[in-house]
Amino acid sequence: MKKTKLTAFFIFMIFSFSIMPIYSQEEKEDRTPEPYNAEEFTTWQKELRRFEIISFGAMPFVSLLTFWSYDIIRSIQHKGDPAYAPWPVKNPAIAKPLTEGEQLKIFGAIVGISIGIALIDFSVRAIKREVNRKKKQAVEIEEEAIKLIPLEEAAFSPKDGSIEKKNLFIPIQNGAVK
Repeated sequence: MKKTKLTAFFIFMIFSFSIMPIYSQEEKEDRTPEPYNAEEFTTWQKELRRFEIISFGAMPFVSLLTFWSYDIIRSIQHKGDPAYAPWPVKNPAIAKPLTEGEQLKIFGAIVGISIGIALIDFSVRAIKREVNRKKKQAVEIEEEAIKLIPLEEAAFSPKDGSIEKKNLFIPIQNGAVK
């Protein structure tokens, strides 16, 4: 019995000292996180995150509108039946609940519409990005405009047969004479 108590005491002491935090003198370091840089994430990572946020963010609004639309469609299909009245005038005591198949169809429509909204946003942003890239490329091409370098050369005047100096311009584009 004495041996068991002694073993238990040693196990208790080992566990209690191993659990206690051990403090050392550390230098004071600033542990606040740095904000993200513009170059930290690639374009596809940013677009994927935006796609996820828009699709999940649209889901509550889409689900509300989809359920309302489905209630109205059911009401139109069963004219005059108060059990199929749409949501604002629905009487919960006599209303027919949605079947499992109807619920799955509605859920599928919600997911499809939400993903569709995110795809439309992705497409619009991709088109705008491409238009901006082409505009930037056009500006770079405009900066490489044709330069005219004047050359003084003796030229023959056909009217009176005299020789006179004229300025001739040679077009140069991208460092090559045209």
